[in-house]
Amino acid sequence: MNSVAKKSRFGFLILLLLTIVILAATTGSADIGTPASKKPVADVRDSIMPAYAMLEKNYGKNKKMPPSYKKQILYALSYFPDLIDTKIEFQIKKSSGGIISTRPSIGSLLKKSSKRTYIVVIYDSTEGRTLPTFSNCDLSGQVGILGHELCHIVDFNHRTGLSLMGLGVSHISRGFMDRFEYNTDSINIERGLGYQLLAWKQYLDKGFKDMRAHDPLPSQKSVPHERYMTVEQIQRVIAKSKVYQ
Repeated sequence: MNSVAKKSRFGFLILLLLTIVILAATTGSADIGTPASKKPVADVRDSIMPAYAMLEKNYGKNKKMPPSYKKQILYALSYFPDLIDTKIEFQIKKSSGGIISTRPSIGSLLKKSSKRTYIVVIYDSTEGRTLPTFSNCDLSGQVGILGHELCHIVDFNHRTGLSLMGLGVSHISRGFMDRFEYNTDSINIERGLGYQLLAWKQYLDKGFKDMRAHDPLPSQKSVPHERYMTVEQIQRVIAKSKVYQ
């Protein structure tokens, strides 16, 4: 077999492998639209502190949380009783880019879901930063985006290791990731955190608007692609959802 044929065969095998992995990402997840286990609350500020001891007792198991965001994390977790036994590490990293992300730990990627550890990273720094920060958002908004990330973990728990690998590869597809994140917002709303997701989105919109106001010729980076639900879309879903009636 000559070198051209070898390269062609190798390229075909790589393409076939990527196709299999991406298909695993699109078919490996079960329906995670679990009905809300708690009544939605328009403003969480009066709900967190009185219930803090109970929240820590009921939802703090197998969780590593930075003290500065512990009450927000526990309150968001209270809408996800299916994650009580799941190992999750919440970390703060100083970075001028990104806001929050979630992934399985490398060592647990191929383990069954009950044995995995998930990492939620809050990129929280003001030095050299233009993006809105997690810390500058109000309590309700912080709970809202934490709920979004926890929806990802629920989804990950329904996936095999191969499906998780496929999901990582699928980030190259803008259309797939748009649908994936939009659907995650929908699930977050149905879980009962729609008002909090709305607060987060309103905060982000104001932050990006302020960025553009200070840059007369905004770069492409400062005009983010709309991947998530808009304020109006969130409001419409809340208005139609039986969870909020």
